[in-house]
Amino acid sequence: MTPVTNPSEQLPQAFARTASTKPFPARKMRSLTALALGIAVLVSTVARDARALLPVANLYNVDETTTAAFGTLNQANVGPNGANGANNFCAPTATMNSFTFLENAYPSVYGNLLMGGQASWQLAGQLLAGATYMATDPNSGTSVANWVSGKVNYINKFAPNTTTFAGMGTGGYPWLNAANPTANFLLQQLQTGEDVELAIFPTVAGGIGHVLTLTGINWNDANGNNLFDAGDTLTLNTIDPGNPGVNTQLTLSPGGLLGITGANYNTYTLGVALAESPVPEPTTVSLILLSGGAIAFFRNHRAK
Repeated sequence: MTPVTNPSEQLPQAFARTASTKPFPARKMRSLTALALGIAVLVSTVARDARALLPVANLYNVDETTTAAFGTLNQANVGPNGANGANNFCAPTATMNSFTFLENAYPSVYGNLLMGGQASWQLAGQLLAGATYMATDPNSGTSVANWVSGKVNYINKFAPNTTTFAGMGTGGYPWLNAANPTANFLLQQLQTGEDVELAIFPTVAGGIGHVLTLTGINWNDANGNNLFDAGDTLTLNTIDPGNPGVNTQLTLSPGGLLGITGANYNTYTLGVALAESPVPEPTTVSLILLSGGAIAFFRNHRAK
């Protein structure tokens, strides 16, 4: 891009060319003054437009933990260890920790319905992990298909007609986009007050994936193009059901599959992202309230 020359570096030379010992008539002086003002406005406009063409960083920082509390259920308390000694109940646990957010954030919608009639979140997690819903296996964990269908069926059973769903990374439902999850998708879900669960998968053969609850995102879109690409930095805040008492930060790397570094997941990629929120979505509710306020405003002023 051609640099824009600073006007202050040229004006002295321009005025030097018009210097004379003979005084100017007042009419010519007024004309020159108007011309100089016009040039200054033109140069200022060009400089402003040139600055507008330069990329401007977008800083996105959304933290749902300041809105309502998530659950901190530990997967070790939801299901038993498998034959290899590992506890593979991360999917129902991370999902139940998301359900806690929904109840706390939208009590008028969910009340305590998402506890499924159980006396505790732990018992609710065990119900979600059972054969009726996610059918989590102590040895092999939860399949993606069972994770998705189990969550939908559970909500539709205990809180019917309350929830809208969204997702990326798999298919099988109209609301599921069978494409790799994107940073924009994660940001949009958090901005609209949805809860989000993430499935991450190791790049090494034979590894078992893991599910976490997303609570926040910090994205520096360095070139301001609204795409997560080279030069950007992006950090996720999550609740790991294997260590739910702390904020587990994960750094993403750009690519078709978003790579992950942080905690114990340096060889993982982001494979699936699922989200849910009340019907209508929180942003829709806000728009309805705002439009109602605007109608009332105009009615009051018309009445006067």
